[in-house]
Parts: sequence; structure tokens; C-alpha cells
Amino acid sequence: MLEFSHPIFIKGRYRVVALTEDQHYDEDKIMAYAVLNSAGAKLRNELSLDDAKSWMEKLVEEDNLDVSTQAQIKPKRMRR
Repeated sequence: MLEFSHPIFIKGRYRVVALTEDQHYDEDKIMAYAVLNSAGAKLRNELSLDDAKSWMEKLVEEDNLDVSTQAQIKPKRMRR
């Protein structure tokens, strides 16, 4: 089965897309929603838009936590 993705939301490195069997977007013919990363790889399928958005928000929060943790780690200075 061929499926087409139609962008709904983009946040950070992730996006939520609506999946349809038709190349043209029709809200009444959405089969499911998917969360994709910036490379376009499908990370998760969801049946509802709310579930897909929640999962994307969780991924964005995890990315933000990783960045803030890395910023707090300072390299050790060598003593002479």
C-alpha cells in the first residue's frame, strides 16, 4: 500500500504528518498520523492527532534535557 504524508506540525527536529492513501490531502480520508524525525524516518504511528502531538512533545522535551545537561558539564582543567 502506498501512503502519502502531509505535514501537520513541526517542532524542533520532529514533525507530525497525516497519512493518507491519496496524494491530495483530505481531512476525512486520514488513515493515521506519524511522528517523523528531521531525516524523514518514521518513529511512531498513532491513530489520533492528540497522541501523535503528545509523543512529539515528549521527544522535544527529551532533546532539550539532553542539551541542557551537556551545557552544564564542564571539562576538567589540568593543573600545572
